[in-house]
Amino acid sequence: MSEVRPFHALRFARDPGPRIAPPYDVIGASEREALARERENIVHLTLPPGAEGERDYAGAAQTCARWKQEAVLRRDSEEQLYILEERVSDGRVRVGFLGLLRLADYEERIVLPHERTMRGPKHDRLLLTRALRANLEPLFFLYEDRDAKLDPLLHGAARGALLSACTGPDATQLSLHAGPSAEGIAALRAFLSERPVIIADGHHRYETMLSYRDECRAAAASAGPDDPHEFVLAYLVNAFDPGSEIRAIHRVLTGSIGDVKEVVRTAGFQLEECNEAGPEELLELLRGRCEAEHAFVLVRSGGSRQLAWRPRGAQLDVEVLHEELLPGLGGELSFDSKPARLLERVEQGEVELGILLSPLDPESLFRVVQAGRTLPQKSTFFSPKIPSGLVLRDLY
Repeated sequence: MSEVRPFHALRFARDPGPRIAPPYDVIGASEREALARERENIVHLTLPPGAEGERDYAGAAQTCARWKQEAVLRRDSEEQLYILEERVSDGRVRVGFLGLLRLADYEERIVLPHERTMRGPKHDRLLLTRALRANLEPLFFLYEDRDAKLDPLLHGAARGALLSACTGPDATQLSLHAGPSAEGIAALRAFLSERPVIIADGHHRYETMLSYRDECRAAAASAGPDDPHEFVLAYLVNAFDPGSEIRAIHRVLTGSIGDVKEVVRTAGFQLEECNEAGPEELLELLRGRCEAEHAFVLVRSGGSRQLAWRPRGAQLDVEVLHEELLPGLGGELSFDSKPARLLERVEQGEVELGILLSPLDPESLFRVVQAGRTLPQKSTFFSPKIPSGLVLRDLY
């Protein structure tokens, strides 16, 4: 099934700490401005100035070419896989590896999506890919290794040659190591060849690369299965690694919304008051109900906080929310991954209704994806995020 290969990485020649950034799609305008104060930060490539579809893509391509010419970015001489160890501030440790993953159409059931996408971000990323002919950010994939069979190989390689070490944007300590030996690479390849992978982060960028691949195939009569456009830069992690965490992304409704109580009760939910609970208590309340019930916390402007619950069915909470509640509630939908911030926004009157959800667990995620279902956009937040700028890769 999945095919991974070693590659020659492009890496910053100097300390990557000031030069890396979060994935492009979680960076707000003010954070982009702060990161861009470093003249060699990766946001000069991943987020060139301008709106989606109107960015200075040519300028980003010129910057990338100049960085290569001036040896700001250097290409590793040895083809290899790369081991990344991430030490999170809460004590979690995650070890994964970076390599090239062969692109596959979703219908082949080799690379499996779990979220739906929108056209706008894909068009933006395609224009950038055409201009730079590079993968600027690794996409994040999960494989299934419940028995941790690859752990000795990966953790052993993480004690090998250190290529770089720095602190990431979220205070995670990042150590990049030279990958395993040829025998180790063969073992990794053999293990994954029997399994599909799930896209964790990067659905829009993956579909962008499928489009780019198809363009390159059509343009070159002699295109072959090993051409650079047939692969994407990938970060691969065991979905059941205790160092990984899946968090919920909560829903935000602004503008004119419907009768909340009527919509919720029509869908068969009971309501309980929980006005005195803070953010962590509300999340703990949801965790305590998630096994037997569909449950959400509804936070309304004016201070009302209510737990909505009903007996659990076959669907996931986020599916029930999007199919049965949000259509009747109306309003303008957006997202917030931080419960405390969302509650504060509601209290300040910026948000009409905030909806807190429970996170998915890896078991549920695999069950949904293997059944061929895709979830609404922004159903998962994987922590820690893999930063942009540690490793890049040319597409020629």
